[in-house]
Amino acid sequence: MKLKKISIASLFFLSGILLGQAVPESPKGIKANFSMRSIEAYQENSQNKLEEFYEYLSIYSSETNVELKKQIRENILAMADAQMRFRDFTKSTQPEIGFIEFLSKIENKSYRFEIKSGQNSRELGLNEWVNSYVLVVSNQQIRTEFEVNQIIRFEPLEKKFGSKSKTVWEINLGDIQN
Repeated sequence: MKLKKISIASLFFLSGILLGQAVPESPKGIKANFSMRSIEAYQENSQNKLEEFYEYLSIYSSETNVELKKQIRENILAMADAQMRFRDFTKSTQPEIGFIEFLSKIENKSYRFEIKSGQNSRELGLNEWVNSYVLVVSNQQIRTEFEVNQIIRFEPLEKKFGSKSKTVWEINLGDIQN
């Protein structure tokens, strides 16, 4: 069972790493570097990344093995900005908290997170867009639905491969807007 969870966690982590694509050295924004068809493909991939992110949160919330939990937490933090403001899906009284605080709140509480429906914004910023989705949060017998608007950042990142370097673009999860 532990091997299966480690395999799933490793697979999700590797799929997140492989989303980058080499592009020319012109980081002036996504519209300047990609066709609309490519941007739409990346937006679709961002929806998959959100689903992967919430699957990780579900595993993290119920996992008891300390080492596996540590690896899952690292994978979660690689997908999202640790400094982002995050909606507190555990209470309705406090609308927004820090992401690290949220991770502490769900730890060992067996929360389940599932995206019920979602869509990408047609409006693009320089290096971001907004994904809107309905998130179902379950804990014991309580099931709550939240309408969420989350910023998705698509940013260039300089990576070195030996003596060569390339610019790759990476999808990162940003703040949740209220």
